[in-house]
Amino acid sequence: MSHSKRNTSLAFFTSHERSLLKTTWGSQSTRLNRDSFLPFASCILCLQPSREPVACASHGDIFCRECIVSNLLAQRKEIKRLEKEDERRRREDEENETGRAEEEKERSVREFEATMMGLEGSTHATQKKNNTTSSTLDDRRDSEGRGTKRKFELDEEQMLKNNKDERAKARKAIDEEK
Repeated sequence: MSHSKRNTSLAFFTSHERSLLKTTWGSQSTRLNRDSFLPFASCILCLQPSREPVACASHGDIFCRECIVSNLLAQRKEIKRLEKEDERRRREDEENETGRAEEEKERSVREFEATMMGLEGSTHATQKKNNTTSSTLDDRRDSEGRGTKRKFELDEEQMLKNNKDERAKARKAIDEEK
């Protein structure tokens, strides 16, 4: 089939589409009549004529005193429930984070002890480490030239960066084990 037979995305209405719209949308049956509106001074919550009417100062809505008080109390109870749930979720997240941090610390201590004993932590991690360190050493040698000594510098910023990198590696290893 050709595209023109199924083309319904025109920017204007055809005469056939316009006639269909006139029969349904422009008729008297879609107009709002008196039954569509609440009588004056009706409560918005219970849709009945208000008993002891109370008006909202900001919007001018009218409520029954009993309806609005019960509605406000229900809203307050729901807000308190949501706050408690949020607080519980925060506590769980903090506990999970502290647990992960302790697990990372334990893992890094185990790897350190294994390295110091000459057992090496994991072959994959040491191969990766050896590859990266050898390439960085070669790059440094090429860039600095022959015959010059490098001065060893280790500032606090570098130590923090190294610590952060080690924690990230430990977290990744823990996630891979799980």
